[in-house]
Amino acid sequence: MPATNRSAVLEALTEYTRTELLGPEDAEGLTAETPLLDWGILNSLSMARLAAFLHREVGVQVPASELIGENFKDLNAITDLVLSLRAAA
Repeated sequence: MPATNRSAVLEALTEYTRTELLGPEDAEGLTAETPLLDWGILNSLSMARLAAFLHREVGVQVPASELIGENFKDLNAITDLVLSLRAAA
């Protein structure tokens, strides 16, 4: 998937989060602003899985220095990170 279109990146992240990190009943309230860390949706293991997804499916390698809470607080922040990494490549 080309990771240059913001809506496409956000859609891919939302789908991944719904199917891989949440169950069907938990995914109902998921929005781009849902606080993933505060709600316990993301932890160290799920962040590693998400980083692998971004590399495999979106073509973005997330450097260890970018694996910080601010970049993974919600789907909007992750989308911004992906787009900034793509622009820097």
